[in-house]
Amino acid sequence: MNRASQLHRTLARQLRRLNLEPGVSPPAVAWRELLDILSTTYTEADDERYTLERSIDVSSREMRGLHQVLSQRALQDPLTGLPNRAALIRHLQQSLEDCARLGRGLAVLYVDLDGFKQVNDSLGHAVGDELLILASQRIRACLRPEDIVARLGGDEFVVVCPNVSDELVVPAVAARIGSQLAAPFPIGAHDAVVSASIGLATTTGLNETDYAATAENLLRQADLAMYTAKVGGKARTAVFDESMQRAVDARFSVRNALGRAVAGHELRVLYQPIVSLADERVIGAEALVRWERPGFGLLSPDEFIQIAEESPLISAVDCWVLQEACRRGAQWCNAGGTLAINLSARTLQHDDVVRALGQALHRTAISPDQLTLEITETTLLEGVGATSHNLSRLRDLGVKLSIDDFGTGHSSLSQLQRTQVDVLKIDQSFVSQMDHDEPSAAIVNAIITVGHALGLSLVAEGVERPGQAAMLREQGCDDAQGWLFGQPLPAEDIDRTFGLTFPELPAR
Repeated sequence: MNRASQLHRTLARQLRRLNLEPGVSPPAVAWRELLDILSTTYTEADDERYTLERSIDVSSREMRGLHQVLSQRALQDPLTGLPNRAALIRHLQQSLEDCARLGRGLAVLYVDLDGFKQVNDSLGHAVGDELLILASQRIRACLRPEDIVARLGGDEFVVVCPNVSDELVVPAVAARIGSQLAAPFPIGAHDAVVSASIGLATTTGLNETDYAATAENLLRQADLAMYTAKVGGKARTAVFDESMQRAVDARFSVRNALGRAVAGHELRVLYQPIVSLADERVIGAEALVRWERPGFGLLSPDEFIQIAEESPLISAVDCWVLQEACRRGAQWCNAGGTLAINLSARTLQHDDVVRALGQALHRTAISPDQLTLEITETTLLEGVGATSHNLSRLRDLGVKLSIDDFGTGHSSLSQLQRTQVDVLKIDQSFVSQMDHDEPSAAIVNAIITVGHALGLSLVAEGVERPGQAAMLREQGCDDAQGWLFGQPLPAEDIDRTFGLTFPELPAR
């Protein structure tokens, strides 16, 4: 109903109360009352109109205020109050335009907190959140007035440094940030300790005509540099260069090609003899995977295993190697030899490996105690949840467990006992130095002594010289492998060279 209709109905109602009809002149005595009615009606109408206008005005202000709050929140990290990624990109694009117009440089620092996950897991998310808040404050305190810091999420921060004319300015900012974040964070009853891996990228060499692409490029380059700093040992700053991008492109290419390697029958298994040091008799072999990549030749594990471990591909590779090695080595294992096969930490997080081993044992009739599964010391150290559960299930199948590269990690004796390890493999970094470096010889001797005290067998890796074999024999090491005794070879060459019996297989 519009305002005119409403007013008309109100007047008609008041006139009927006076026994008057619209269009009929009232008697003189009713004029005063009629004027009062008209005045009151119009006053009430004005009041209603004013109230409505005020309500609309208040609602409009509230909506504008709400819009402003929501817009601010959309560009702000709710935990630290810093700009978020959307605000960062907006600011970075504008800063790039300004710096290009003024002929100034611009730098981006990508900051990742080393050790934050451990703090979060051990001290709780509340402490982790407080650490992030304090870290954001420390980073801001290290910046110049024109610099800004944003939080991308998690424990990652980005600093934008515009108007850079001195090449030493930004490294100095990075150094201050690294120093401040390395200092302990007192939070309640705890002193949380982290460090910072920092990646640095600048506008040098970038095309500043496409500011959106340039902003994303700078972030990506700084991120790659940060990753390089983290891989290089953490708690350091790395400056982006084109070799980092080439390395990423190469890894991407390897990962894509590796995804086709298992189905395409491109993987190969070589076998390196394991000998008894007492008489240098071959008693077993370790299965080692190789990749015959089309156009690249035979690739060693160093060229693709780490890339595979960063994805679910490693589980497919490990399970294939396990089944293939059992298939090729079944006859020899049943004759008394042993077969050692490596498993990655990521593979042990999935049930596939337990099923693959169960199937291999069933198909080949290998006695489980002739099969040794090698895991790294880090896997033992971090063996919780699914990893620990699958290790127990593998043990239940009757196979042996070996700790590969022992001495390079941080496992404890109690962990060795809990996991029921059977074999320790002494890392080649100690073995290779033991015949001319007393500390290395002492470490090897200590590992052998501790291993035997725990009832474990010892295998030395990377034996290349007779003097090393003699020292290992003197110290009581049980077995060894290395180029002194034989390099990794295909199954048929192992059989021909060392008299091991691997069955001939029909062509695929």
